Amino acid sequence: MALAMKKLVIITLLGVAGATAAENDYYKLISVPFPKDLKLEISGMATLPEDRMALAIRKGEIWIAKGLSGGKPVYTKFASGLHEPLGLAYHKGNLYTVQRTELTRLRDTDNDGRADEYLTQAKGWGVTGNYHEYAYGPAIDHAGNMWVALNCSIGKGSNPNNQWRGWSLRVKPDGSWTPMSGGFRSPSGIGTNLAGDVFATDQQGNWFPTSPLIHLKRGAFHGHADSLPFTQLPGATFKVDGDLPRNLTVTQAAKRIGAYQLPAVWFPYRKMGMSTTDILADSTQGKFGPFAGQIFCGEFTMSFVSRVFLEKVEGEYQGVCFRFRDGLDCAALRLQWGVDGSMYIGQSNRGWNSLGTKSYGLQRLQWAGKVPFEIKTMSAHPNGFVLTFTRPVNPKTATNPKSYVLSSYTYPYHSKYGGEETDVKALTVKSATLDAGKKLVHLKIDGLRTGYVHELHADGIRDLKGQPLLHKAAYYLSLIHISEPTRPRLISYAVF
Repeated sequence: MALAMKKLVIITLLGVAGATAAENDYYKLISVPFPKDLKLEISGMATLPEDRMALAIRKGEIWIAKGLSGGKPVYTKFASGLHEPLGLAYHKGNLYTVQRTELTRLRDTDNDGRADEYLTQAKGWGVTGNYHEYAYGPAIDHAGNMWVALNCSIGKGSNPNNQWRGWSLRVKPDGSWTPMSGGFRSPSGIGTNLAGDVFATDQQGNWFPTSPLIHLKRGAFHGHADSLPFTQLPGATFKVDGDLPRNLTVTQAAKRIGAYQLPAVWFPYRKMGMSTTDILADSTQGKFGPFAGQIFCGEFTMSFVSRVFLEKVEGEYQGVCFRFRDGLDCAALRLQWGVDGSMYIGQSNRGWNSLGTKSYGLQRLQWAGKVPFEIKTMSAHPNGFVLTFTRPVNPKTATNPKSYVLSSYTYPYHSKYGGEETDVKALTVKSATLDAGKKLVHLKIDGLRTGYVHELHADGIRDLKGQPLLHKAAYYLSLIHISEPTRPRLISYAVF
């Protein structure tokens, strides 16, 4: 293990030990047993009828686990011979997975528990054999289309056989597909919110200063330059004229590069992880606690699950991320709901280091029935933010501006690997107003900035019993100019 990783492990474990103990009071983490001879490097998950779950693993197999909620599942092999499936979906009675070269539909026509048909649903994107050419998905949108996200290739020089690397593709039910957006580096998570809109995560690296959560839509450029040669191909949905400008922040780049769009959320490096992975919207209708409709994301290197609240402002998604549950056995690569509303976390740290004591496996995260004291939502306002809490707050702490510490910053936009927070500015909370229900606080703040992360620490907040927040930090990316009090109210809430 590299020295930098050892330091990260020591620092992180010191800070996480207390957090995981408190988190365990509200969300129990249970390791799910599996056969010792099954190398359960989970790369895809799909919930099936009758308390079953399909599990794709990196070496090219799909297994069915039956009886997960009972704690003693039985595993049977459903499919094999696949080329590194990195996603799984159950749709209209069939399983779908994305291999490196195709989107595949798997069928068990004789009902013997094994797939006997491997049908090509879509194919035709470029594959050269480059190790980095992963393919993820599918995610199924509100219209029943399937979305695939492709890694860019790693290495210098162009290759005529790697077309559409770094792009998202939308596949219609008939198998025809269209490139939709470009500029990915390594979009290892792809999923939808409850409205059926499609999102993807990406990884900190070249052109990505830290990991983002991106709303996928036609004609968007996500930032990575390796996808730009394919804008010259028939079917490309955007163009970028000339060379990418240099010495810009991501905020400036969004103004200078017509197709470039900031993500809905930035996950600040190390504060909110190092390699964000899967996306799972809370469709449990309260079985998993007070965050119904919000999005949970996996974290690879630091082995935890984060939480995201999104809203729509002037038609664009923006939002805030929070830490949620630390202390996993290893990298959280895939997330899925069980029939009882538990979250199952498929894990594998193959290829990269991660915190934890294991290299792969399956864990179950179950709500204990108690509501944690958390910032439930953080919404943009023309002159500040509105916070809602999961429990009533102590009025004295909630209305004291000193209970809150805020700053804002952006990131560099460049081809170097990663990027530090830049143009950091401390913000002043002018007032904090509590509503009659004692769960909503309106913060009036000077100096809000468009396109910047607004980092909030609410260490001074207490509930009615004097308890502090379980997680005190929030990171909101504002994509609109919310600091002009003379403008009409711009918030159009769309909470999913």
